[in-house]
Amino acid sequence: EQSGARIVEMVREDLRPTKLLTRKAIENGITVDMAIGGSTNAIIHFLAFAGRLGMDIPMSLFDEISRRTPFLANIRPSGKYLMEDFFYAGGLPALMKEIESLLHLDAMTATGKTLGENIASAKCYNPEVIRSFSNPLKPQGGTVILYGNLCPNGAVLKTSAASEKLIQHTGRAVVFEDHEDLKARLDDPNLDVDENCVLVLKNG
Repeated sequence: EQSGARIVEMVREDLRPTKLLTRKAIENGITVDMAIGGSTNAIIHFLAFAGRLGMDIPMSLFDEISRRTPFLANIRPSGKYLMEDFFYAGGLPALMKEIESLLHLDAMTATGKTLGENIASAKCYNPEVIRSFSNPLKPQGGTVILYGNLCPNGAVLKTSAASEKLIQHTGRAVVFEDHEDLKARLDDPNLDVDENCVLVLKNG
């Protein structure tokens, strides 16, 4: 109900998404995503926002932000606790308060206030669920961008949920021409593949 009421107020205030989705806001979103060990799909959405706005957000920016952002949210699938526990620990406002030195606090938000105003009084009620800036689960964010001969344009790895075995891996590449080739051959019992292989789309 409060969200619906606020949306109506935003219409009256002429507070449109284009006024909120600034470069600072997108960088804030990426930073928070790294601190919670968020989904790799978030990167696709950030790039879509930026594309609609005509904003250049290179893949390297995600990696740059991840390298300077500690991973703080001890929630599944990357941590121990449930999202409900995260809510009772103070939720996103509490987490953002921990990383406020990395955020653009002057960025306007859907509340009609700046981010800094929104999180000014936020508190963490369970430091095991939302770790402090000085006591992170890991010193860097939950997602990294990888480059190499298999992914010259970049690939996304969610390090917060990856086992140590996946962080450094050697295996034979099994190459598919495209998605159609992948679908046609993936379940073929004669496909020469084992658990150590890396599946690669040549034209994916």
